Amino acid sequence: MTALRTRLAFVQKFASAIVAQALLSAASLAVSLILLRFGSDAQYGYYVLVLNAIMLLTMVQNSFIGPAMVQHMTLLQSRERAGLIGGLYREQRRLLPFVGVAVLGGATLLWLLQLVSTMTLLLMLAAVAAALAALYREFFRMVLLAYRLPGAVLRGDVFYVLTLVAGAAVATLTSVPAITTVLVLCGAALGGGTLLARSLWRHEAWDIHGAPEILKKIASVGAWTTAGSVTHWSFSQGYNYLIVGTLDVTAVAASASTRLLMMPVNLLSGGVSSLMLPTASSWVVEHGTRSTFRRLTLAALGIAGAATVYLGIAWLLRDFLFTTLLHKRFAQRDTLLMLWSATAILMVFRDQILYLLLARGKYRSLTLLTFISAVVSLVTSYVAMLHIGVAGAPVGVLSGETVNVIGLILMSRAEVRRGDQEQAAAGTP
Repeated sequence: MTALRTRLAFVQKFASAIVAQALLSAASLAVSLILLRFGSDAQYGYYVLVLNAIMLLTMVQNSFIGPAMVQHMTLLQSRERAGLIGGLYREQRRLLPFVGVAVLGGATLLWLLQLVSTMTLLLMLAAVAAALAALYREFFRMVLLAYRLPGAVLRGDVFYVLTLVAGAAVATLTSVPAITTVLVLCGAALGGGTLLARSLWRHEAWDIHGAPEILKKIASVGAWTTAGSVTHWSFSQGYNYLIVGTLDVTAVAASASTRLLMMPVNLLSGGVSSLMLPTASSWVVEHGTRSTFRRLTLAALGIAGAATVYLGIAWLLRDFLFTTLLHKRFAQRDTLLMLWSATAILMVFRDQILYLLLARGKYRSLTLLTFISAVVSLVTSYVAMLHIGVAGAPVGVLSGETVNVIGLILMSRAEVRRGDQEQAAAGTP
């Protein structure tokens, strides 16, 4: 019975994480559909560019803090954990206002030099406010997931989702839906972050005076994980800015709207991934590298299989989704859908097998692999867009993900062999 309860608790935690990710993905999908259906392609394109920039910043924060935090938390007692979390939160509160003021000053300077319009300045100011709020919310979300408390995360996410979707609907009644939606996102993130902070405080109150200079202490790990994440973002999302430079902002809408159909795939993979690092870390300790790699591979194949079934159904319904639901007709729509579908399957596979190498601390190798993948992706995207238009963007991303997955498999197999050797050596008298 004890083993059964353990398995049920394990499944329940992952189910809660998947539901939380499903809510966020559903909200993102709903906001995108609202802006696409009732706004212009250009307004939706601007919103996508701002949202991707916010995603980059939250990724930087999570990558710098997350892996090192999880590694420390698995070894610390309650009082030491409280000091660690309090120290990280204190450093975040000190750093972010300076960053926000610097960016606001830069945006204002560009406006004074007449390098950007007043409307662009307002969009940038709204984006900075939303980014700071999103970082606040994401910090507590990350910590609660590290504690394996997806239920608490889910409660905060419900508020965020309801506020964001309702606000986006109201935003379409204004003349600047992109700016208004970004401001709504700011308010939703502040409210959701406050609820998450209260949940964490009730579970285990942090010590705001703990862990002095904690960011310096985790920098050796955080710098590599951050570099890897930023490099991966440069080809998984950065192609949108390449589209603007090569084509125009309306082309972003065509690419982003077809990629919207990948959202359910992302939510399944993202929900599982949100708890996978602490889980994989414990698997390595309890079962070894070979068993961990086998489990992660099975999880990756299962999610990729489910993604393939869903994408097949989405392909059959594509005319209804775009013509009837969105009232949009994009050039190269079917080509974009096929390319993004292939990319999504590779990405969900990559999302899972990655965690063996993260759990083993192979940050430098992962960063190098991601850099190579990014170079392949961006160069391919640029050349392909010059020849075939917006469809060249997913061609580049698909190329980069292919290189990335092949590299991860080879590196993981080498790590399994290394783990077997360590286990054999440890068992030798």
